Amino acid sequence: MKFNFSKAAIAATLLMSFAGANAMAQVADPFGTPANSAMPEREIAMSNSTKYVNVAQGEVVKFVSHGKSFTWKFDTFGMQPFSFSKIAPQGFDGANATVYLGTNPLYRGH
Repeated sequence: MKFNFSKAAIAATLLMSFAGANAMAQVADPFGTPANSAMPEREIAMSNSTKYVNVAQGEVVKFVSHGKSFTWKFDTFGMQPFSFSKIAPQGFDGANATVYLGTNPLYRGH
């Protein structure tokens, strides 16, 4: 009986670890996700001379350039700066810009 209980405990532990890994896989993309263009909190004009953009975690931003646009939700837990080219459509101005993420007071839990 003891041997079977050990197997059951190991199986339960493995099952829970897989469930946790699956839940983490469904958490936000490292850079955020595309968003509905009708819901941006603000709009940022981009050009090839744009060096950086500052956004907050959870913020929805519409990026515009030469009549083109896309909207992005920065629903990420990460705080590391990254290249704008990671989220921008190919050929969109500002590809060399760096995105800096600021903390959102709602994410702090205070």
